[in-house]
Amino acid sequence: MLSLCFLLVGSASAFRVQQEAFTLPTLGFRLLGTQLKSQYTRSTAVCAQDCMRMSGCTAYNYKRDNGTCQLMAAEDLNQVEPDPEFQIVIKKLKCIENPCMNEGTCSNDPTSVHNIRGYKCHCPCGRCGSNCNKLHFGLVENACIYMFNAGYQKVENPRDCMSFCWHTQGCRSADYINSAGACWLNSVTGDEEPLTMDCDKWYPGVAYLFFNCTCDVDN
Repeated sequence: MLSLCFLLVGSASAFRVQQEAFTLPTLGFRLLGTQLKSQYTRSTAVCAQDCMRMSGCTAYNYKRDNGTCQLMAAEDLNQVEPDPEFQIVIKKLKCIENPCMNEGTCSNDPTSVHNIRGYKCHCPCGRCGSNCNKLHFGLVENACIYMFNAGYQKVENPRDCMSFCWHTQGCRSADYINSAGACWLNSVTGDEEPLTMDCDKWYPGVAYLFFNCTCDVDN
């Protein structure tokens, strides 16, 4: 009788953890990303407790018929695939857990059916995504900024060029020359200094790159 009472109390405690710290399950889908651990548990509530204990766990996939519990460290909670045997349960993160990346600022938000996160990240110009994890930029073909150089590096594509700019102190924009794989950093933007619009005469495949401050709804 004592062991039965202990089991009931433990189950109730695990259920409260799941209710307070996690969203309602999303049935018929499986979350993709980094899997921290895979194990078998007797219930989804026990799987939730294990996720709470494991550093870096942001969600878990649970398979009801055999108790498969996959603890996940997924940065993008929208990367899922259909799987009728699984359900996704996501941890309600708060600002205290520092979810915002790349100098984004955080404010606590109430969760809802349409917003499963318990926080909102306010991203700096050039960053988008729920955690400010996505680089966001635009380009103007055949244009560049003369002078005002802030650095140089050989890169493979415009995204690598703007990533280099993001991580370089003083960089405000960049000129990428596709034909040479060259990334020239600028200490100013096209709003501060006029663009030269016919740079392709000297640098075939050149494009002026700038950080885009407006995020799309999906970003």
